[in-house]
Amino acid sequence: MKKVLSQVRHGLVGLLRWVVIVLVALMTLDVLWGVFSRFVLGNQAPYTDEAARVLLVWISFLGGALAFEARAHLGVDFLVSKLDPEVRKLCAIMVELLVLALAVAVFICGGWRMAEAQMGAALATMPFLTRGMVYMAVPVGGAFVALFTLEMLVDIVRTPAEKLGAMTQSEG
Repeated sequence: MKKVLSQVRHGLVGLLRWVVIVLVALMTLDVLWGVFSRFVLGNQAPYTDEAARVLLVWISFLGGALAFEARAHLGVDFLVSKLDPEVRKLCAIMVELLVLALAVAVFICGGWRMAEAQMGAALATMPFLTRGMVYMAVPVGGAFVALFTLEMLVDIVRTPAEKLGAMTQSEG
């Protein structure tokens, strides 16, 4: 069962990475086309600015979730590292529970309400997209953060306190 879950997780993270790569490539092409159409053709394609903003929103939330999964976010544990291993473990559990609560309450629930409220508002230069579709990046990114947080929480609980290492890459 653990092997199957590991394969599903690996596949999900790999898919998420490819989605972010494709979005970055699309944004790069969009910005290049905007610059080319403005300075070479003399008339900028009207959708390029808005498309770049939409892509940046999705890249930010999905890329942020990927950074969270890789534990590449900033972490300062100077004081926590001086504590007893059992207290450090308790602190790590409390932090993960706080992150989970934030991801669910703010990103998933709040983001969903925000996106739902804007589903009828079409974008000016791309009327086939709505603001709600853009804002869906918030609950989708939040769902990935919540999933990765649950996984880390299970790992922390299962690992003996003296064997717990750094919680982020920046900590070592």
